[in-house]
Amino acid sequence: MNELTNTATSVGTYDGLSTEMTSEAVVVLMLDDLTITKSADRQVWVTGNLTYTITITNDTENDYETPVVTDTIDPTLATLVPDSVTINGVPATSPTDYTFDDVTGLLTVNLPDIVAESNAVIVFEVSRV
Repeated sequence: MNELTNTATSVGTYDGLSTEMTSEAVVVLMLDDLTITKSADRQVWVTGNLTYTITITNDTENDYETPVVTDTIDPTLATLVPDSVTINGVPATSPTDYTFDDVTGLLTVNLPDIVAESNAVIVFEVSRV
């Protein structure tokens, strides 16, 4: 894990005096080995359902605790296929594991902790509206 430390400085004149101000340092943790990817089972969708796969990979030495994944499906074009969400190959249940708002298209998936050096895989299907 890397840390990015950054400050901001301002130089100018205030009330006839030359002034210089520097902010406090802001430290941001850089998690190079914690990633999320998304793929679809096809590039051109003509018929049937489209399957999406979201993978969170934790190649760090610490657990990724209580991750929540959100994905917006354009409600004018597609909708979530009922009971199609799986987490690590296990059928997910609503509203405990996930929720879906068919008006906004927002899918929210509550994942268990992703332990160090592992991943979590969410798979779901959408159909045309």
